[in-house]
Amino acid sequence: MKILLVNDDGFDEPGLKALENALSHYETLTVAPFHHHSGASMSLNLYSPLALREHGSGRYSVEGTPVDCVKLALSELITGDPPDLVISGINPGANVANNTWYSGTVAAATEAAFWHIPAIAISQEYTSSPDFELSTKVIKKVVDTELYKMIEPGMLLNINVPSGAHGGYRMTTIGSFAREIPFTRTENSESYRYGPYEIQSVREQSGTDVHALQDGHISFTLLSSTRPAVPASDLRHWCSQQS
Repeated sequence: MKILLVNDDGFDEPGLKALENALSHYETLTVAPFHHHSGASMSLNLYSPLALREHGSGRYSVEGTPVDCVKLALSELITGDPPDLVISGINPGANVANNTWYSGTVAAATEAAFWHIPAIAISQEYTSSPDFELSTKVIKKVVDTELYKMIEPGMLLNINVPSGAHGGYRMTTIGSFAREIPFTRTENSESYRYGPYEIQSVREQSGTDVHALQDGHISFTLLSSTRPAVPASDLRHWCSQQS
């Protein structure tokens, strides 16, 4: 089986190395950003060359975004059949609720899902000294048991792992934060920075990715690369009345 590995933190980050080690019994190709690209979402590096560097057999870095890495790997680096699976991570920090849409980790998996390749993004709750042992056990189980084959074309699986021992797996929905992450001002008060990242409370009462992590569960959230929604009846009616 051929697996493409990518992340958004950089090709030399511990989470990606842990992923490579966990799946070393498969044929893997790593193509990851040379620089850190957290929060890059689906952005592309359109206005400068995508410099490619090789770092040993089957490991490449790209001067580009996570999505650039997947596009380049699928178009130029992988010959013959596409990979059987694309895995993005392991991200040291959860990608849940609103942050799912900002995440470069999730975006890389989304790009693979566009092309109907089974795709997984895996992240874990932030700690100052991350230990990826549980996350590697989770992704190894998902791959070894071929659970990824249950992902329908155009879909991706977003996995979030708690930082400590877990109490089982939960299928979840994406939460919506009830408030924004706070900003901080610089000393001269002329500019702002995003404040310390932490998982905010959500509007929903239960069943979300945030609730799962708060309860010590591993969250599985199935996402669509097309973000479909059923139009509300009043919107459908309005469109039908327009000339």
